Amino acid sequence: MKLNDIVTVVAVTGAEYIGKFRKETDATFVIGDPHIVSPIDDNIQFMPTVAMTGAPNIGEATFQKTGVLLVVRTAEEVAKGYTKSISGIIL
Repeated sequence: MKLNDIVTVVAVTGAEYIGKFRKETDATFVIGDPHIVSPIDDNIQFMPTVAMTGAPNIGEATFQKTGVLLVVRTAEEVAKGYTKSISGIIL
């Protein structure tokens, strides 16, 4: 993955997060502009936080690899929705 690629982080809990790839170490993944992905009816919503009761709009989140199942590039249509939600830009 390259810097600023939009990626999906799937936690061992099943929670999914989306954000911009920042870096990977032996023990962690870091994403910028992190959002929780939340299903709403037949759609998904992007909540600007990484914890339901956490502060919104944090700049970066560090995930311990021990708590992550996988990190993948986000599907193009979902990445477009995420970009729109964080910037208002429609792709």
